[in-house]
Amino acid sequence: RLKALSSDMAKFFLLLGLGLSGALGEKSCPPKDFTTVENFDLKSFVSQRWYIQQQMEVRYLPKSQNKCVYAEYKLKEKSSFWGYQVAVHNHAEDVEAPHAVHDSGWDLLCAKITDENSGKLEVAPCFLPSYFAGPYWILAYNEAEGYALISGGAPTISTDNGCSTGTGTNGSGLWIFTRAQQPDQDIVSKARIIAESKGFDLSVLNEVDNSDCGKLFPVQEVVV
Repeated sequence: RLKALSSDMAKFFLLLGLGLSGALGEKSCPPKDFTTVENFDLKSFVSQRWYIQQQMEVRYLPKSQNKCVYAEYKLKEKSSFWGYQVAVHNHAEDVEAPHAVHDSGWDLLCAKITDENSGKLEVAPCFLPSYFAGPYWILAYNEAEGYALISGGAPTISTDNGCSTGTGTNGSGLWIFTRAQQPDQDIVSKARIIAESKGFDLSVLNEVDNSDCGKLFPVQEVVV
């Protein structure tokens, strides 16, 4: 009888262990099959302005600035002293009137290419060594349809609804970009589906109001 009891207990703990390992496997962050874009075309990606439609709130991107948000990029003629090859220009405005402008200009932020084919870059203030730069990964990109999905690296944090990046400065953020200032919502929905398929918790995404933006700064051909 004791042997039978011991056998039953052993089976119980074995099944319990398998169940826990399965549950843990489901919650693995990032998911084992997590990937970024393939055969990334950087020149095409930086060729035009991107409008952010949804974004995660992080330390340097509070929800209070989710109005008229866009990003632009330019390839540098030569790498900077710290090895940066891309100039970055970010623009946002306060949601509340009088809609104060938060604009980085072209000289504050830079990006370094770490794996061009996989769409992996690192971003930091241009004056800092690239050692201090944070990951900026293109997860999906379709120029013909005019959208891109960006994250601040792999989503390593497990949540009730999936996986997430951090909320600090580096290793944080999730963005849905579109070429159109006010795109068809099917495009945004498609990017959300892709994000969800990669394990992201979509509840972290907040809407950006890109309507009634007045005259945004014109797109310029900038040589840096």
